[in-house]
Amino acid sequence: MNERYMTSSELKTRAKDLLDGRFGSAILIMFLGGVFNTTVTMTCNSFLTIFQMALDISPLAIAMISLVVSTVIYLFNNIFSAGYALFFLNTACRRSCDIGCLFYGFRWQFRKCLTLSGFFALFTFVITLPLQFCRGMYQQTQNVYWMMAYLLFASVSMVAGTVFSLVFSQCYFLLLDFPDYTAGQLLKSSMQIMKGHMGRLFYIQVSFIPLIILALLTCGIGMLWLNPYMQMTYTCFFLDLMNPQKTPAQE
Repeated sequence: MNERYMTSSELKTRAKDLLDGRFGSAILIMFLGGVFNTTVTMTCNSFLTIFQMALDISPLAIAMISLVVSTVIYLFNNIFSAGYALFFLNTACRRSCDIGCLFYGFRWQFRKCLTLSGFFALFTFVITLPLQFCRGMYQQTQNVYWMMAYLLFASVSMVAGTVFSLVFSQCYFLLLDFPDYTAGQLLKSSMQIMKGHMGRLFYIQVSFIPLIILALLTCGIGMLWLNPYMQMTYTCFFLDLMNPQKTPAQE
């Protein structure tokens, strides 16, 4: 028997079928998660702005402080990813789920979720540090070479960030399937199951770009529908990875 993995269109069709009758709950949990994330982000940014206005510090210092603050915000917000994974995995498997799933990462296995989030936040900090430094130096000196360096590092960071996110994209799903695994084992398992499938997941992500553009043209209202649809498609991708279809072997 050969293994056959679902195509992008098949995964999207499957996602729509699974969300049938549950779109309201999916929209609500994504909306609430977005509200929490936005509230934390706006609050921290407001304090940062006040701090910047109160003290006369250099643009470079502001850029570095902003990087640290954004990393801490990312560390906190990323823990919600475990809650999203639980809700959509339960929905896909026809199990009971509610809004309380959103806080799974904070209520259960918090230390492990924090470790995973810290790993992602550290990587984001490392690849963003050169960008913020070059941006701060450009604002401080107005030297065009710093802007050129910024664009160079931006290109490298985009490629590195994309590969990183694809390699470790399944960590939170694996956390739910294998609760006894350590954070290191979850990261290693994600690397193993994504071998040979990063291009497939990348294609799925890129295929959503036209819908994202259309959703943004509606002042972001369309994202209320699109976000659950995308998340369920990624959930179906994980389930397909773990249990591919069997087809007769061909000579």
